[in-house]
Amino acid sequence: MRAPGGVEGITVITVTRGRPDLLRRCLDTVRRQDFPGPVTHLVVVDDDEPRYRPLAEHTARNDTVRDRSTVWHFRPRSPGDVSGPPVLSRLRNAAVELADTALISFLDDDNLLEPHHLSSLFRSMRRSGSPAVHSQCRLIHQDGTPYLEALHPWVRDVEAARARYLELRRPCVYVPWSNVLRDQVEANGVAGRVQNADTSEWLFERALLRAVPFPETYDVDDWRNVVGEDNKLLRALVEADVPMVSTHMPTLLYTLGGYSNAFRDDAVEGEW
Repeated sequence: MRAPGGVEGITVITVTRGRPDLLRRCLDTVRRQDFPGPVTHLVVVDDDEPRYRPLAEHTARNDTVRDRSTVWHFRPRSPGDVSGPPVLSRLRNAAVELADTALISFLDDDNLLEPHHLSSLFRSMRRSGSPAVHSQCRLIHQDGTPYLEALHPWVRDVEAARARYLELRRPCVYVPWSNVLRDQVEANGVAGRVQNADTSEWLFERALLRAVPFPETYDVDDWRNVVGEDNKLLRALVEADVPMVSTHMPTLLYTLGGYSNAFRDDAVEGEW
């Protein structure tokens, strides 16, 4: 899909469950993108249709912004499905197949975007020729205040979280008293390489995600080490020697408190 001026369209994929109020913000942040081409927001509802149907109907009546449209897909769960990376990977892969644009982006329902997020990714992709481009992000709490703790929030053990923070200080992924996470993806063979980028930071060519989809198999070690679907996809892309570049711009506002960093004291091993 292209705009009349020839700019490719982008499909932004959001998988959501149990949080229609958060999704309203997510819908708004996609509509406000300054990208000059068409943007389709593909919302995949994870087995929660009754709670989301009123919002879907409201959106259908009020989707009047030029070159911005919302498409809804309601996906029932299979027996035994539980929230976490295996289900999310399957849903993301299914959404990639549903998309009809050559470019794919992702946005989790609790995150927000700066208005130039998609346009900066697109410009970087065209300049570099890379099929995969990522931004950086700002870490925020659920009330919008900046996250400034000297802890890497995706590690269950506090001492290990402090150690990982210090480890990522050296390549300036973290800088003291800043909530900017300067994500980096370095190629295989680079000594001490950093490979860190969130799903919502990326713009991909759809053909790439069809060739290298989100891995759908996870084990208890993945749970212990908080290895999510973005981590496994990134590893697969690196192993495939896919050239990846960064905009070096923190255009994603990443809200902490999701399943990958809100660890419960009563969590059962292997359940996300």
